[in-house]
Amino acid sequence: MKIAVTAFKEKIRRRDLYIVSGIGVLILLLFGSGTGSLSIDGVPVTDYRVLGPVMLTVVNAISCILTVVMSLGTIPNEYERGTSHLVWIRHVPQWRYHGELAFANVLAGWASETILFAAMLVFMLINRRADQLWRLAPAWLILGINVAAVSMLTSLLSVVLPKFAAGTIAAAAAFAGIFHSLLGLLKDMVGGLGGELIRYALKLVPDLHEIQAQAGAVLYGGRVDAHVVLCGLLAVYGYMVLLFAAKTTSDRVWG
Repeated sequence: MKIAVTAFKEKIRRRDLYIVSGIGVLILLLFGSGTGSLSIDGVPVTDYRVLGPVMLTVVNAISCILTVVMSLGTIPNEYERGTSHLVWIRHVPQWRYHGELAFANVLAGWASETILFAAMLVFMLINRRADQLWRLAPAWLILGINVAAVSMLTSLLSVVLPKFAAGTIAAAAAFAGIFHSLLGLLKDMVGGLGGELIRYALKLVPDLHEIQAQAGAVLYGGRVDAHVVLCGLLAVYGYMVLLFAAKTTSDRVWG
């Protein structure tokens, strides 16, 4: 695991991890403290069960998008720098090399999620829910499935496609996953060829929104749908298998 540890240490030194996470924490604290306000028909909405899911949506969205940024190009960058040759002379198989670099990407995404969950902890304390803080751990684990899925997909795309194409598709997939339910409604509204294209596109990405809903169910005492969680884990596994199977060469030129 030395490759993964080294790559992870390099990632946590990146400023964008802390800048984006810090902005996310600020947004969450503004919502949770009452300094910022949401309202419906001019009536402020400050109830814990109303604001909580909104904050969890923000955590999910920021974590996934930042994960795309942190994971994009990690593997091809190693080839560009020539550090891959140091691995080949040690007879490390390519699937393991790629796997450890991808795992470092996942760890970086989880680090961002952890920072954002610190704001959720403060939010719960403000709302006098100290007795429910234990719920943060299982909710973090479930939401971490989204981070892992997005990270593995981005790592996979980075191996088989140029950086710009990989980043565009990964960001689009993350967006589709986060707004999976809304896009499902749009599919029904559009109909025809457009609706069919949306339907097939949604089949290719995990439902990040539903997985987020399961994390919310843990936080707010609801019932977790194990099938949704299992589907998310299967998506992570599928992307990982495809990543292991993908081949590249150290002299390939990446755009």
